Amino acid sequence: MRYIIAIDIGGTTFNTGIFSDSFNQIDISEKDKIRFYSNKRSDVVHAIINQINSLIEKNNIDRKKIIGLGIASPGPLDSIKGIILDTPNLKMFKNYDIVNDFSKRLKIDVYLENDANLFAMGEWFSQYKKNSVMLGVTLGTGLGFGLILNGKLFTGGNGMAMEYGLSPFNWGIAEKNISIRFLRKKSKLVYEKEISPRLIEKKYYENDNNAISIYNEYGDNLGLVLSHVINMIDPQIITIGGGLSKAFNCFENSMYLAIEKNAPSYKKNHIMIKPSKFRELSTMIGACIMVKNKNNF
Repeated sequence: MRYIIAIDIGGTTFNTGIFSDSFNQIDISEKDKIRFYSNKRSDVVHAIINQINSLIEKNNIDRKKIIGLGIASPGPLDSIKGIILDTPNLKMFKNYDIVNDFSKRLKIDVYLENDANLFAMGEWFSQYKKNSVMLGVTLGTGLGFGLILNGKLFTGGNGMAMEYGLSPFNWGIAEKNISIRFLRKKSKLVYEKEISPRLIEKKYYENDNNAISIYNEYGDNLGLVLSHVINMIDPQIITIGGGLSKAFNCFENSMYLAIEKNAPSYKKNHIMIKPSKFRELSTMIGACIMVKNKNNF
């Protein structure tokens, strides 16, 4: 058996998985938080490399049997050259030649792709192969999009398609009001102190009017952005992952209302919008698919 390593590097956390070359999960590390380290790139990179090496050693994996490492990272990035560009959600990694650096440190082949793209690929592979147009959306520190067309990842003419989270709206870039930061900022306004999205969600289920108002606004913002994308690509299904997808029930009604108001195809064609069952696991599966495809296995 041969192995594939996958790592999901987000704006706030990172964790690593080991899979067989048929995408069966061998082991997955606990999530580590970027804020536990200094703002120096070198410290975070050192922690990520240690996490990868520790998982390999824990499972007694022969490095000669590792096909490669697939890295999922926030965009924008240059996946062909293996460089993370100027991503707003991982500023310390700006213009970081991560593929070359990790290859030297780990002595294995390394590949890079946008995390939302890999999430979409993993979701399609595991659940939605019958759909020819599927959109994956990640909600968390930022807002990511991945598009699968006829079983293939759509990356555009230059490899940087679907960076719609960086597009301008009247509140700023799209992801500004569809992010963890938005929820924290709103909580400070209504509760006079900043609280976590998880606590806002808890208050929502306790019928707290402030929490309900926050998530209604969040859902309205998300629905507006999704309606733009639906009008452009007319997907058959939209699957939503990322940490904030856990609160899907809190914002789904206001999201649906905004989409129904602005996207004719949603209502006419009954486009399905569902929270992901697997979230970051789908991202890792997508990373494994990328590695296997790059090696022509």
